[in-house]
Amino acid sequence: MGFSSDRLTRRRGHRPVVALVGILFGAMVLAGCSAASGGSVKVTLTEWAVVTDKASVPAGTVEFVVTNSGTQFKHEFVVIKSDLAPADLPAVDGKVDEEGAGISFIGEVEQLEIGASGTASFDLTAGKYVLICNIVETGSGHESHYNQGMRVAFTVT
Repeated sequence: MGFSSDRLTRRRGHRPVVALVGILFGAMVLAGCSAASGGSVKVTLTEWAVVTDKASVPAGTVEFVVTNSGTQFKHEFVVIKSDLAPADLPAVDGKVDEEGAGISFIGEVEQLEIGASGTASFDLTAGKYVLICNIVETGSGHESHYNQGMRVAFTVT
């Protein structure tokens, strides 16, 4: 039983199609990987500021690397999606209502001791965000970290 030259020609004709499908699949996988990654953002928390190394990132999974560089207090890092200005988030007794009107709580890195760091990743869609510290101290003279200015606008494109 031998192969006819006609049969070999047909088989060889499939190789470019298979190669093309493989190339297209690989390109789609790579495109999906880059589209899914919003990047990494370094965040520094101090008395009384939230400072980021970027003002915006592309939509996708965004990693926040957060460091409490403050010298006096524990801080936390909260991500909120909102069209409200950073100073206009709904708050009660200095604490932002994380379930309040006009905001969507995304996630947080809780209670970072002085000098400590933490990391969190969130899937962010395009829009406006506010990054805050939502700790309220009692008896320290600086009750609301948010009211003291620990808030910053952040954009996802």
